Amino acid sequence: MREKNFTLLNLLAGLALLFFGSPLQGQAVMLNLSNMTPHVGQKFEARLIDKRTLKEVDRVMVAAISGADFSVNLEGEVGGSYFVDFYADLNQNGVYDAPPADHAWRLSADDLQAGTNMVNFQHNTTFTDIAWRYMLTLEFQDMTPHVGQMLGVRVRSVTRVGKEVGRVYVASIPGPEFTVELPFLELGHSYLVEFFADLNQNGLYDAPPTDHVWRETLDDVAGDASLTFVHGTNFTDVGWTNLLTVNLLDMQPHLGQLLEMRVLENGSEHEIGRIKRMVDVPELLVEIPGIVDGKEYKVDFYADLNQNGLYNAPPMDHAWRLELKDHPPGDASLEFRHNTTFTDIEWEYLLTLNMNDMNPHLGQRFELRLVETDPGDDEVARFSMPAIMKPHFIVCVPGLQVGSTYNVDFYADLNQNGTYDAPPTDHAWRLPLTDDEGDESLDFDHNTTFTDIMFPTALRELQTLTTLTLNPNPFHDHFLLDLQSSQPLQLDITLFDLQGKPVRSLARAFAFNGNASLEFKGLDDLPSGTYFLLLQNEDGAGKVEKMMKN
Repeated sequence: MREKNFTLLNLLAGLALLFFGSPLQGQAVMLNLSNMTPHVGQKFEARLIDKRTLKEVDRVMVAAISGADFSVNLEGEVGGSYFVDFYADLNQNGVYDAPPADHAWRLSADDLQAGTNMVNFQHNTTFTDIAWRYMLTLEFQDMTPHVGQMLGVRVRSVTRVGKEVGRVYVASIPGPEFTVELPFLELGHSYLVEFFADLNQNGLYDAPPTDHVWRETLDDVAGDASLTFVHGTNFTDVGWTNLLTVNLLDMQPHLGQLLEMRVLENGSEHEIGRIKRMVDVPELLVEIPGIVDGKEYKVDFYADLNQNGLYNAPPMDHAWRLELKDHPPGDASLEFRHNTTFTDIEWEYLLTLNMNDMNPHLGQRFELRLVETDPGDDEVARFSMPAIMKPHFIVCVPGLQVGSTYNVDFYADLNQNGTYDAPPTDHAWRLPLTDDEGDESLDFDHNTTFTDIMFPTALRELQTLTTLTLNPNPFHDHFLLDLQSSQPLQLDITLFDLQGKPVRSLARAFAFNGNASLEFKGLDDLPSGTYFLLLQNEDGAGKVEKMMKN
């Protein structure tokens, strides 16, 4: 399991050099296991998780436990505090399963000292679900044109509908052939693996050909996986977003308490991401991807002081709001030191909808909205994606309030006309939900018990755009867009890929009155396939057109 050429610690050292100017000092953690007789002959894996960041920094695998007593070595950093996670593959299926199917444990290794730090374990039945993640080994070949340049790699889940599950920066590509390890994968999930070489060496992502950018796919993970990438010029604009890092200091009053954080875009109040974790150490480093250059954000977070598992307005819980404004291009950071200047952040909880057996609707548009039914039918959240990519996918929507009742309405665009039609023309469903416990999860298995949800679509909202003509479609390197509007309009025009991710921003705040003709050139670098053109006004109303690239 150790990386061949460029280990996780090498990557972290590269980050340290990039941001702090000095490398990490590796120190050994020796995990001594005894009385492991029930697991002799079984696979064993262990990993080291940084308590500050909750990132994995090292792992080791033993193919078959040879005896009741044995030791494994992991490597951390002087002064660091870690979780030591490990499991024995009791059911011997070659992968991790939550206890009791497999036996798993979590220990701590705090404040590492110089030399070898001992962690002793004697077999017991106090198991912990350690939510093991599988390793993606990304092998790079023929990267000579980019030696010495920064490399950014991120992994986004297709199953979790575009959610970024992890990223790594390599400060300087070490040679033509090297390996990067990405410990982010879940069993059964599919992923997009996106990476760029900073060709112009400005320390930022730039759409190709300014930087060289690629995308690989990984389907239906069955365990540890590997991809081999050979340098080529088939570039893809992956719409890379920046990372917000929040450094939380002096959080001693909240040790052992739940911490939740979300990032909202100013104006639209659109949530770009959230985290939920325990305050395990006084200093935490929280990362949320998704921020975009030129936009401003609110960062809301709270510590669950009364430990009831829910948000309560201060002073029952301690809550704060930070602002991210006028930040320079690229990744951004904020620092917070614990204080008593609290803010009621009016926290909303998360709905997770697990969709299963959606095979009949692959490639079709999917939309969902969350409607609060008491006192009135008020829409509180909406989600949309241009095409269902996998039979199983997971949608997360913020907007729940404790004690409220909701309808979760969603449909698949069976006739593929880009808008909602009552069943059986489109297939639509309604799930009732009473939120009593904060975050909620619902499971849905495809069925034919349809409901007319009377879904109000964006197409119906943008009535002022009376004519939209694309030519040619399919396109190769350019296309023409002719528009007619019954009143003045200001539109953002964006091209999305089949996964619903932006690949090219074509126009920002384009204003016209009556007729307009636009030509978009330089599109020959886009891979062949299906795209969606979104025209959206400042109020969020929009129109989507399907396009093909040959």
